[in-house]
Amino acid sequence: MRKKSGERCQSILDAAKIMFEKVGFEQATMAEIAATAGHSKATLYNYFSSKEQLFLELARRSADRHSEQLFSLLMQDYGNASLDTLPDQINQVLTLLQPSDDLPATLQRFGEGVMSNFLSLKSLAARRMLIAAAATQPEAGRLFFENGPAKGMQITAQFFAQAMNAGQLRRADPHVVAAHFRGLLESEVYESGLFNARRELKPKQVKATVERAVSAFIRAYAPTASDLTHD
Repeated sequence: MRKKSGERCQSILDAAKIMFEKVGFEQATMAEIAATAGHSKATLYNYFSSKEQLFLELARRSADRHSEQLFSLLMQDYGNASLDTLPDQINQVLTLLQPSDDLPATLQRFGEGVMSNFLSLKSLAARRMLIAAAATQPEAGRLFFENGPAKGMQITAQFFAQAMNAGQLRRADPHVVAAHFRGLLESEVYESGLFNARRELKPKQVKATVERAVSAFIRAYAPTASDLTHD
């Protein structure tokens, strides 16, 4: 049975990802990608005119998954929202954050999800591939950053802005607050993982690492008396 068009395209993308991670963007060839996918070069070129176009599509899809996963992690307790309806839907969801909500518990759950999804060795291997390719394919790097990490920071900043409005955090630039929280989550594990110098984190390690990050964050951004009386 012949594969459907969508399935064939996905098999090509999967094969390209394998080859890019195995030998790097520069060394991978369209012939090797076609062979790995089990297709002819002619079939491959019917879908992607060049290796660069293939890589751009991988970067776009990776960025979309990044922002969607981050959104779902942060908003899992606040309704069924979708990135397809940003920004209206995200604003509607964020208004559900109330002063009675347990912010440290929300950040703990969110932090554990971030660490498990984005700081795993598999995720960092993909990031190494993107970083290396961005040197010669800056468009791919820009595409991934703007639609993945940058969009994720926007979502997180809006969450923290709402937490400030609810009196749960002191007043500050929400984008800086989001950057600080991300930095705390990454501080113990990012570089060692990026350079493949550690093993995969176990759930107990993830939990303890996030607890330290959340504790430091809450101490740094605990609301002041003026924040609690802010209208």
